[in-house]
Amino acid sequence: MSEKKILLNRDDVVSINNYEDKIILSHVTFQVKEFVEDLMKQIDKSEERREKWGQKGVECEILSPNTGWKKGKIRITLEFIPEEPESILDDIRQTIS
Repeated sequence: MSEKKILLNRDDVVSINNYEDKIILSHVTFQVKEFVEDLMKQIDKSEERREKWGQKGVECEILSPNTGWKKGKIRITLEFIPEEPESILDDIRQTIS
């Protein structure tokens, strides 16, 4: 079973459940853009490079199995993996309970 992954938008708000799991920021609730910007400040002091890696993207090529090289851009983002029931039956069981 593959995990469903959702790329978060820069304005999405995240709240970390465990205070011990926080990194980069001193608080547990934050916007994605705040996290990415602070992460970029830790990585590079150049505002131009932070903007490229955090917003615009950096030109690159990727090689994936069975597809060959593809040109495009990469940027630093956060993804969300939602908790989901193992099957539709688990969903129905929860509704009945």
